[in-house]
Amino acid sequence: MATLRLKDICSVFDAFTVPNSFDPAHALGFVSAVVNSLRIDWNCTNPRHFSSAASRFAADFKEGSATIAVTVTTPSTAPPFTPAAQHGFQFTANPATSVTDFAQIGQERNGALFS
Repeated sequence: MATLRLKDICSVFDAFTVPNSFDPAHALGFVSAVVNSLRIDWNCTNPRHFSSAASRFAADFKEGSATIAVTVTTPSTAPPFTPAAQHGFQFTANPATSVTDFAQIGQERNGALFS
């Protein structure tokens, strides 16, 4: 079992959609978000090993399941930062109702660090 906990990660930039990323008609503005909290709990017990001497790569992983709880907030914005005023919102994912199709955690060694 492993746990990752993060709190108050500021200024996460996201274009939200592919058209916003590439189309000049969809101005990006300066969108930021705050990851208020993130917790990932891995329950991985099925060991996997992979190695390739030719690629100088080796890895030991464990596969299983994970639960994720996250809360993200975007601030309200106004021109000139966005083309039109936007109300902020908050997104919360509940680990009790979230579904994990695949989870893996492990260590790898590669390149100059390969032993």
